[in-house]
Amino acid sequence: MKVEMSKSFQVAAPISKVWEFLSDIEQVTPCVPGAELGEALDENRHSVLISVKVGPIKSSYKGEVKVAHLDAANHRMHIQGKGTDVKGKGGATMEMTGTLTSIDDNITEVKGESTVTITGMLAQFGSRMVEDVSNMMFDQFTLNVKSRLEGDGAQEVVAAKPVAGMSVAATAIKGVLSRGVSSARSKMGLGGESSDGDG
Repeated sequence: MKVEMSKSFQVAAPISKVWEFLSDIEQVTPCVPGAELGEALDENRHSVLISVKVGPIKSSYKGEVKVAHLDAANHRMHIQGKGTDVKGKGGATMEMTGTLTSIDDNITEVKGESTVTITGMLAQFGSRMVEDVSNMMFDQFTLNVKSRLEGDGAQEVVAAKPVAGMSVAATAIKGVLSRGVSSARSKMGLGGESSDGDG
């Protein structure tokens, strides 16, 4: 199963500071929920363990993350990741391109395009569920990055642990059900409050 996502957020920090942070695997990995950085495999590769929990299913992927390309002049990076379920029930790969843009001297926009391919237990939940969980992970990642880069940078990130189990599943399921109800209402000619939906 393949899920493609496009995300962006702004950080109240100069582009040079944001670039230095995001291009350093050792600094940025602790900001990813459920991620634990392992040993350096070479100059551009690190081993990594990422745990994701959706409802009763917790999957841990052991693998590596690689900085495939850094373009400091254009503030563009390409990151690759791959891992195998530690229980041998699947795997995951990730391709991510990130681009930084200076909005002004102290505001930087971060844009990311990623493709995640998942096999095994988590793939059974379907792309919509995985996308919802990924959105929640991204939101926490964004908060963690901001806590490191904004202000005096002294704030601590949230401790690395899997995304919040049943609450994540419940929220994701609620989103799926909400979309289903909206679709059913629309087909029945009952939709009239679509202005609040996400389309």
